[in-house]
Amino acid sequence: MKTLRTWWSRISSFVRPGTGEDDFADELQSHIDLHTDDNIRAGMTPNEARRQALAKLGGVAGTRQAHRERRGLPVVGALVFDMKLGGRMLVKYPGLTIVGGLAMAFAICVGTVVVQVMSVFVYPTLPLPQADRVVQLRNWDIEAIDDVPTALHDFNVWRSSLRSVTEMGAWRDVTRNLMVIEGDARPVQVAEISPSAFIVADGTPLMGRVLTDADERPDAPSVVVIGHDVWQTRFGSDPAVLGRSVQLGTEHVTVVGVMREGFLFPISHEVWTPLRIVNERHAPRSGPSISVFGLLAPGATVETAQAELTVVGQRVASEHPATHAQLQPQVGPYATMNVSVPDDGVGIFASIYFFAVMLMVLVCSNIALLLFARAATRESEFIVRTALGASRRRIVGQLFAEALVLGGVAAVVGLGTAHLALNTWAGPFLEANFGTLPFWFDLSLSSTTVLFALGLAVLGSAIAGVMPALKVTRGMGARLKQSTAGAGGLQFGGIWTVVIVVQVAFTMAFPAIVYQQHWLLRHVETFDPGFPTENYLAAQVALDAQAGTPENAEIADAAREAHRAVFAARLEELRRRVAAEPGVAGVTFADGLPLGPRSRYRVELADDQITAGDELRATVARIDPSYFDALDTRVLAGRAFTAADLAPGTNVAIVDQGFVDEVLQGRNPIGQHVRFVWKDPSRPVEPWIEIVGVVKELGMGGPHLPWRAAGLYLPERPERLNQVHMMVHLRADPATFAPELSEIATAIDPALLLSDVQPVDAVSESTIWVLRLFMRVTLVMTAVALVLSLSGIYAVLSFVVARRTREIGIRVALGADRRRVISAIFRRPLIQVGAGVVAGIALLGLAGSVETEMPGLTGDLSAGQLAMLGAYGLVMLGVCLLACIVPTRRALSVEPTIALRMD
Repeated sequence: MKTLRTWWSRISSFVRPGTGEDDFADELQSHIDLHTDDNIRAGMTPNEARRQALAKLGGVAGTRQAHRERRGLPVVGALVFDMKLGGRMLVKYPGLTIVGGLAMAFAICVGTVVVQVMSVFVYPTLPLPQADRVVQLRNWDIEAIDDVPTALHDFNVWRSSLRSVTEMGAWRDVTRNLMVIEGDARPVQVAEISPSAFIVADGTPLMGRVLTDADERPDAPSVVVIGHDVWQTRFGSDPAVLGRSVQLGTEHVTVVGVMREGFLFPISHEVWTPLRIVNERHAPRSGPSISVFGLLAPGATVETAQAELTVVGQRVASEHPATHAQLQPQVGPYATMNVSVPDDGVGIFASIYFFAVMLMVLVCSNIALLLFARAATRESEFIVRTALGASRRRIVGQLFAEALVLGGVAAVVGLGTAHLALNTWAGPFLEANFGTLPFWFDLSLSSTTVLFALGLAVLGSAIAGVMPALKVTRGMGARLKQSTAGAGGLQFGGIWTVVIVVQVAFTMAFPAIVYQQHWLLRHVETFDPGFPTENYLAAQVALDAQAGTPENAEIADAAREAHRAVFAARLEELRRRVAAEPGVAGVTFADGLPLGPRSRYRVELADDQITAGDELRATVARIDPSYFDALDTRVLAGRAFTAADLAPGTNVAIVDQGFVDEVLQGRNPIGQHVRFVWKDPSRPVEPWIEIVGVVKELGMGGPHLPWRAAGLYLPERPERLNQVHMMVHLRADPATFAPELSEIATAIDPALLLSDVQPVDAVSESTIWVLRLFMRVTLVMTAVALVLSLSGIYAVLSFVVARRTREIGIRVALGADRRRVISAIFRRPLIQVGAGVVAGIALLGLAGSVETEMPGLTGDLSAGQLAMLGAYGLVMLGVCLLACIVPTRRALSVEPTIALRMD
């Protein structure tokens, strides 16, 4: 209790320093009076008696200070005082504050953004009231080392057998056309889902009701629940939407509910319909692919649920060994199992933390050079403070506090910038690379990320403040004994020479990185696909198959062929109607678009006289025979595709000029034979394909790839393509034809889905956006690194030259020639920076000679790159000269007699 009262008194005195001061002053005065009276009675005069009394108490001021320290928090008080001094230092040295603060803020911003983005991947959390109880169940194939889409048989077994998982449900993802207004059909992401989803995900509707068990009955009316955004954008926030009949795919459904804003369960869905196929009986490993979710029962954990599920899985495997012997059922947190990340998520997260920390260490090591140069100018101040009794720890603590102020300002700026970057660029960047993000991907700064950023700031402050402080205060006692502080003062040793050389060498890479990014961006922006892409409209076409997959394999195959036949008829009708429209010059289909990504395959040639290395690769496109006619491309040699090339057993191909140059090494391609080669020896040997024609290069593989695409075109029926992309050649603006194309498709069949309707020249816009973002980030990183490095070099070299002021004065006093003095001063800094420039160019030359897939930096350095690096080297030397000239001129302008007396 006494300890608590003592600490409470200390905290109160620190927060309210005036508390108790009057009482202590009265008590101190009474002691002085008592001692004075005793001294008078001993025969002293009144003045002498008072002087002796004060001396006995140790002085009024000292006693009061000792009392304050005992009653308050001296360590905290000293830190606050040092931080106030640090704030004044920031104002006193604005250049250092701006350069060092922005550099540290940049490192904190990068670390914060990286950690926040990785957090949502590695450690996702659901924004749901029962988030810790929501789980997902799946089958894991131990032979294929992959998850197996859970079939309905397994779902029904789990739902009837498990007691540790309640409210179990299933869903599957489909895309269907939603027609609210006649002729206006737009695709929406639909979740065919069990009604229990709205219990698991706290699905309280804004209006109406959610799905119920009765809606799953086969004879129940067709109903739909729409999301808040769909209600606003497609229904105009109509309050009378309930009971309205709309067309979803080929069905007419009734709207029975509108969900609250933000409800997107199970992933990022906007429309929900009943999953009626769960009431059907299915054989093991048959039926449509579904995903299974559930809620842990009260008192159950993931571990207990997994143990129970394992027992059930072993029983099913014993009953159905042919289909389940290699399957292991698994249960885990819903968000974690729905995000595709490597198994070693902790290792990835640790490596990201390590990257952010190392970036902070590198940046703050450079800032430490700047702070050391500043601290070195205060050497006399520290010597005087040491003479007055200040300990080395006290001085180091002061310099750390000053750096902590800089780190605090940098943390505020870095966190603000990170918040802006996450809200402005991170979301679009992730969607451009990964598609639609799950609803639980929250990119706003979390408390953990903020604490990490503050930790980075403290770490950076420790590096930037403590390292130079330890160097400055080393040997302070020995320097105190010398008559002049400058004699034997601070010096930069050989380690600093190595630091400068290495720093200059590595900064030489930054212009090369900027050049590479600029080259790649310009290459994509100016890439010539070989035809006028601005005259073409593209769309991905699919036919919605709403029925479940039959159990019998033969029936399933027949169903797929029937669906394919219907799809072929719809595509042919779509081609005919679009081609008949005014302003349409041609229509074709392919499995991908020019300027878009395509797969590369290993190939071999029948002519063994053609050798082009150990491995040949071709970029493959499967196209409708009308492809080259629609693209207005003539065949350079041989012939074009015909309808006869679609017959079974006909294996022909057309190659582009890149294939002729890269694979055939310029030989005549007509009549050559090529086939695909698989690394898996169990796969059957592919048949030989005869090359019957050559065309010019038509944007195969995308402009952002480092290699030249060796294009190989194969004829294929549109309905048999993995993905069907339609291209329409127009004589007018393609964007104006997009609504009409959607109306035609809807009129043909409401189940005909059109997505990604866009002009062909917009295909690479997402790539350009990403590259521009990388370019901006690279420029910022380069600017920060260059400014920081050049400032560090300037500060260090200026300090070295300034420390030789006394030497310059002596040499001038002895009659030394000024040019020889300047030459002696400039020699070492210029050698250091020059060695760094040469080493940097040598390293880049070595890196350029190594085979790499980085475009713009492949092969030997070009003359333009060498000129750019040479110019940058001159800039570095210019900064070095500037760093030497300014203090040298200042030193030479000082009278020798004055220079001799300088520190």
